Amino acid sequence: MNNLKLRDKILLILVLPILAVFLLSSILISQKIEEVKNMNKTSSYMNFTFKVSELLSNIQKERELSILYLNSYGKIKSDELEKQIKITDESERKFEDFISNFDLIKKENNLLEKINIQKDSLIKIKELRTSVKELRVDLKFAENIYNVSVANLISFFDDLLIYSNSKELTKASQAYVAIINTIEKSYKEKDLVKNIFDYNTVSNSNYNNFISLIIFQDSHIYDLKKNITVEELEYVNNQLNNDVFKKLEDYRGLIFLKIDKENLINSIKESFGYGGLIYFYNNFILTSNESILNSIQKSHTKIQRAIRDYKKLDHSNEEVELLNNIQNAIDTYMSRAYNNDYSTEIQNLDTKTFKSLESLSKNIYGANSNNWEDLYEQKIKIYEDIKEKIVKDTLLYIDINIEELDSQIIVFFIFLILLILLIIAVIFVMTSKVTEAIKKFEDNLNQFFSYSMKEKGSIKLNQLEGRDEFALMTKNMNTQVEKIEIIIENDKNVILEITDVMEKVNNGFFEYTIKTKSSTKELQTLVDIINKMIDRTRLKIDSLNMLLNSYAQGDYKFKLDEIHSKGMYGDFGILSNSTLLLGQSSSSLIAMITNAGKKLEENTKILTNSSNELSISSSNQALSLKQSSVALEQITQNLKNNNSNMNQMLNIADELNNSAISGSNSATQTFSSMDEISKKVKAINEAITVIDQIAFQTNILSLNAAVEAATAGEAGKGFAVVAQEVRNLANRSAEAAREIKNLVESANKEAIEGKNIADTMIQGYDNLTSKISETKDIIHNVTIFSKEQELGIVQINETVSKLDFETQKNAKTASNIDKLSNEVSNLSNKLLQITSASKIDEKFYEMVENVDLIKELSKYKNDHINFKKRYYKILDNYEDCKVDNCKTCNLGRWISICEDKNTHFTGNIKWEELKQNHQDVHDRIQEYVTKNANRIENQHLRQIANEIENSTVKVFDSLNDILFLESDSNKK
Repeated sequence: MNNLKLRDKILLILVLPILAVFLLSSILISQKIEEVKNMNKTSSYMNFTFKVSELLSNIQKERELSILYLNSYGKIKSDELEKQIKITDESERKFEDFISNFDLIKKENNLLEKINIQKDSLIKIKELRTSVKELRVDLKFAENIYNVSVANLISFFDDLLIYSNSKELTKASQAYVAIINTIEKSYKEKDLVKNIFDYNTVSNSNYNNFISLIIFQDSHIYDLKKNITVEELEYVNNQLNNDVFKKLEDYRGLIFLKIDKENLINSIKESFGYGGLIYFYNNFILTSNESILNSIQKSHTKIQRAIRDYKKLDHSNEEVELLNNIQNAIDTYMSRAYNNDYSTEIQNLDTKTFKSLESLSKNIYGANSNNWEDLYEQKIKIYEDIKEKIVKDTLLYIDINIEELDSQIIVFFIFLILLILLIIAVIFVMTSKVTEAIKKFEDNLNQFFSYSMKEKGSIKLNQLEGRDEFALMTKNMNTQVEKIEIIIENDKNVILEITDVMEKVNNGFFEYTIKTKSSTKELQTLVDIINKMIDRTRLKIDSLNMLLNSYAQGDYKFKLDEIHSKGMYGDFGILSNSTLLLGQSSSSLIAMITNAGKKLEENTKILTNSSNELSISSSNQALSLKQSSVALEQITQNLKNNNSNMNQMLNIADELNNSAISGSNSATQTFSSMDEISKKVKAINEAITVIDQIAFQTNILSLNAAVEAATAGEAGKGFAVVAQEVRNLANRSAEAAREIKNLVESANKEAIEGKNIADTMIQGYDNLTSKISETKDIIHNVTIFSKEQELGIVQINETVSKLDFETQKNAKTASNIDKLSNEVSNLSNKLLQITSASKIDEKFYEMVENVDLIKELSKYKNDHINFKKRYYKILDNYEDCKVDNCKTCNLGRWISICEDKNTHFTGNIKWEELKQNHQDVHDRIQEYVTKNANRIENQHLRQIANEIENSTVKVFDSLNDILFLESDSNKK
């Protein structure tokens, strides 16, 4: 190679690119040919799926007709089923004919296996048909056989994505699969809702399946719209705007409405039947316990609320009439309960009410099974049209692409041949001139290198005549040398300015930027990076200043938005977290001061009210003392009058003594007569009590019989009449016994009362005689005591004077207390004025009750700021290390301790969020350290750093939530 001439080397160099071009062209052509093969492969599988689609549609229709046939026990759809079986057999035959010529099966074992499974499934369907026609098969079993076959056919469409070799074909395949799945879910929804409408009931299983089918259809339609072209999307939207879909939505709404109505009906049944209104009413009639009226009222209110909620829903006139029957029944119960009345009308009322409830429960008003079926057939037809549209467009796309690829291959071949011929001609023409100029160029090149290596202070280049490449290169070289001198000097100035700006930045001024433009791209890139770094650092500092200024102005609710918090990672993230922690600590302090101020204000009001009450009380007491003094003077005068009246009372006492002896003898005779009457009345009363007990037991038995008859319905109607007659007889017997008993008891009471009066009179006369003697002695003693009371009242007057002095003193003390409470009130108002200027989150007022926990959680927050700082310091070493586990740090240990103690807030969902956020902080820091050691791109590191800061803020918020849960108001 070294012995080759330059001309030969140039020829060799130029031949190699020709070979490379030829090789690359061959690769490109082979790729295009492979794309054509793949397109043909996709087209082949797409045609296969079209056959599958045809067979699938017919099996779905046959499945639907078979289910309807079995449901009706062979009464309907017999001819349609026979016709559909023939159509299905024909599509199956076409499917098998296509498979016999389907080359892809030979290359794809998985596809061959699935086709064999489908063949077995079709055999089972053929065997099933005879049993269906003869009604010898279970509905669910038959449906499962069809479902297995349908599922197998749908699985072929899922494989279509494997054969889609372009983005457009993949999207078309996804749209195709989506519409196939939508059609299958539509068939299932059609049968499910028809079954619901036919039986007028919605079981939990049916409702869950109904919801699932709606969700799946919406999801598949969403996938369809997402993967089709604009023109197809417009077509689909026009099809889906058909009135059929709106009417079907109305029918769907009937099922949702039925569920709501059923819940209300169940509530009415629960409150009306056993354990409800009827039960409480019967107990009240039996026991007359007034407390049961509250239970009757509650049941009545609950039923009335359910009826009112039912009427708020869409309803028919028939439903309103049935609801009015129920309303009339509960109102009747309520009225009779308050009147303590029972009647046979209640039994008829119960029957009518239960029939109304049964009618409401067993009907879906507005449902029409046949109309639903017709509308859904139209809907499925629309989906089939959409499917045909997608199929047609996809095949057209494949054909166009195959034609374009064939044309590209031909054009590429022609272009390659012409290019090679042109290159060969140019090589021979140019190489002959290169050798002549290369020597002069070599000399000039040496001169240039000497200048570039600083071996010469100047350069003098030879000029080449002519306009060929070497001559132009020499001229160009001279021009570039001059430019290089200018570039070197300019770059020196840029470096000097970089040094000057970085000095200013080190002094703390981030307003400066490097303004000189570098002549070299690399140095200019460095300048741009430095300017960008200074600008972003200044923006971050401005954002932190904005946050601190808000805190300085008392707005502790202020938070940086997403724009200003962008880039707050690493050390700036730590600084941001520390600032946020400062704001939260300040908020806690303000909340403490505000709470203390409010408490002080409340206590001051209490003190003020108490002092006012004391002042008023003291004034009232002074007035009372004056009135007492006047009263005492009157008492003294009265005592003197009493002494003169005592002598008169002694004379009257002698006369009373003689009358008392005479009255005592008459009272003794009256007592004997009353005692005899009382004995006779007592015997009559015992006999009446036995009659009353018999009537009460008979009444209870008849009421129990009436309740059992009401429960039995029509079967107990005759028994209820007998029970009512027995109860009427018992009631009349009890009423008669009660009237006799009342008369006897009245007579007995009168006799006993007369006896007691006589006895009392005897004792009274005896006492009167003794008391008159005692009265004489007392009157004598009272005279003596009255004189002593005069002396005592004088002393009381002196005591009242002293009390009046003390009362005046208390009034003065109350005034001082009032003055002090006003000063304390002013102090609390000033505290509240100071804190009212600050804006903090409302929950801080309830977070600051546990000061010790605040200090402890603040320490854990600060620990995590230092925790990040500790691991950020090792990032420059690009070494991986094991980050502390989230359970080994102080916060992790505190979490474990709280869970061991089963602290009340550990059962709250906020506790689980705290644990997750805490773990996220440790996991993200570990991820950052590991990926930093692996030197991944800054973009990924920036994303992880953002997650670290977000998780840290979430930990702070979660700890604040724990403080909120710890407050007394939330413990309750």
